[in-house]
Amino acid sequence: MLKRKKVLQVSPAYFPAISIGGPIFTNLTFSQALVDIGYDIEVLTTTQGLKKEQIQQFNIGKVSHDEFPYPIWRFHYYGYPNYTFAPGLLFWLFQHVKKFDLVVFQAVWNFPIMAAYWACKYYNIPYVIIPHGSLYDETFHLKSSKVKKLFLKIYVENMLKRARKIIFSTRDEEIKVKKFLSLPITSAILPNIVNTDQFKTLPIKGNFRTKYSINLEAIILCHYGRVTVKKGINFVIQILPSLIKKYPHIKYVIAGGEEDNYISELKNMINHLQLEDHVIFAGLLNPQEGMELLVDSQVFLLPSLSENFGMSVVEAMLCETPVIISEQVGIALELVESNAAYIIQLGNDSLENAVLELLGNPDIQVNMGKAGRKFVQEHYEFDAVKNQLKEIISGSML
Repeated sequence: MLKRKKVLQVSPAYFPAISIGGPIFTNLTFSQALVDIGYDIEVLTTTQGLKKEQIQQFNIGKVSHDEFPYPIWRFHYYGYPNYTFAPGLLFWLFQHVKKFDLVVFQAVWNFPIMAAYWACKYYNIPYVIIPHGSLYDETFHLKSSKVKKLFLKIYVENMLKRARKIIFSTRDEEIKVKKFLSLPITSAILPNIVNTDQFKTLPIKGNFRTKYSINLEAIILCHYGRVTVKKGINFVIQILPSLIKKYPHIKYVIAGGEEDNYISELKNMINHLQLEDHVIFAGLLNPQEGMELLVDSQVFLLPSLSENFGMSVVEAMLCETPVIISEQVGIALELVESNAAYIIQLGNDSLENAVLELLGNPDIQVNMGKAGRKFVQEHYEFDAVKNQLKEIISGSML
């Protein structure tokens, strides 16, 4: 009997750190998919994104077998959350990485990834990298660009070139990152794997409206995901005064974990435009609450400046909610001919025009919702991508 291959997944954060956003669920479904196709896996991560009461539930620095059918090792990090400096994780790697046939890096710029690269290089262990959009030109320059330039020269360029594969989630990400970096890298495309089981039975319409006292005649536009500058939330706020002239009962619901105190900036804009009665900050929602919001919304909006995939877009489509996304969202290329979304350009009137067209055409809303759900089921469910995953992982071990 053949011995099962061992895969280590290294990620700065891991479930249940849902405040991090889409990558947390992507990492989780990736782990489960590896198990399903026959690999023994372990996860190495930090406490990033966990609440104090959650951290107290885990035996930090020691293995946990209670959460999933694979071991998880968590270590405390110190200092800046987005760097996740975790010395205990480094020591663990140099003690244990030798037993694995492949290591999966689920980020680029964080300390756990740098530590994993050092360990893999020292012991000559093959690895693949899933950058989750962090190598886009726009994302690179959006935050800490000077530090990233330094890291790029010190180790990231070599790390990328030595990787068996860089796994991009969309054609858009692969094309743009290769153009930006101009490095000799080996790449593959693997869409984010979506667990559609929880979307098989959708919540009854009206639950979210009831919780937030939103009238039945009100139109709900929504953002569902991290509240950050790159998501384009400000673009929606800017067009609200014009939309309200035609639809006075519009409510724009902004749901998700905050980053860099951005909500304060948004509230200043809302106050300046006198939109206090039309915008609701719902905070971080659990998956069930998120589904309730999406089901009750007329339109989901993501006019993002940069997005490698767009898990929240996929979740909205599974809830049969019409979506409007910018062409900077990674899956826009895949969606452009599917009639499952409106794709807009930033910097003109196309966002406002798209919202008005959808709100004025209930039939388009229904048809787009059904087309979106079908598209996700056909392209992003595990059964649709498992052969690609098998080929990428097995080929990276050779």
